[in-house]
Amino acid sequence: MCAQTAVDDTGATPPQAPRRGSQITPIQWVGLAALLALIANQAGLLNGPGGISGYIRDVGPRLVGLLLAITVHEFSHGLVATWFGDTTPRRAGRLTLNPIKHLDPIGTILILIRAPIGWGRPMPINPAEMRNSNVGWALSSLAGPVSNIIAATVVILILRYVLLPTASATSTVLIFASALVQINVFLAVFNLLPIPPLDGFGVVFGLSPRPLKIALLPLLRYGPLILLLVLFLPQTQEYLSLYLNTGASLILDLLGGLARGL
Repeated sequence: MCAQTAVDDTGATPPQAPRRGSQITPIQWVGLAALLALIANQAGLLNGPGGISGYIRDVGPRLVGLLLAITVHEFSHGLVATWFGDTTPRRAGRLTLNPIKHLDPIGTILILIRAPIGWGRPMPINPAEMRNSNVGWALSSLAGPVSNIIAATVVILILRYVLLPTASATSTVLIFASALVQINVFLAVFNLLPIPPLDGFGVVFGLSPRPLKIALLPLLRYGPLILLLVLFLPQTQEYLSLYLNTGASLILDLLGGLARGL
């Protein structure tokens, strides 16, 4: 599951899509209906235990958690870039907490069918517009994972000091809160991998001296392929799981200790 940052180094104003009326033909409606049926079948809505109610019960917390985590993540990228003088996120209409603005159609479909990965729309940034392009690029990249950890912390504190003392934390609330915390933490840890297009690479690249930047440039082209290999090769999945579980456990233990110490 990744939410990435897109770098716009052209400085051009993001193009505005032309407005059109509905151009969907009858055969396209049929194709769309078939696609939705396939998604519903894959998700277990048609033949799975519990049907639609079972799907909502199983996927609902994860879906809500991912929507909120991706929204906070991408918005934070754009907010920090804006602090450094980059106007690209605002001109692109992405400096908002509206989840719809940050969702990628294919990435969202993968989330809905319970695929192991999914993603949001990359936040466009332009380091050339920033007052300090190197530090701005690094900090705007780091902002995404940090914002997810902050979001997880807020959920834990609200649950522990607001909902639990007042007996307002029902089993449903606990399920959604647990999903929010875990998804935000795992999203932060995963995005800190130093592989483009993940945020860890943006931090490393932004803070690197020029000779190292030149050496790292080829990774910008082949990074997505490398990331897919890391995700799906059996030889690397074990190390990736170890990294994710160890990193998430450390952060969750730290957040739990913070909550207990307040």
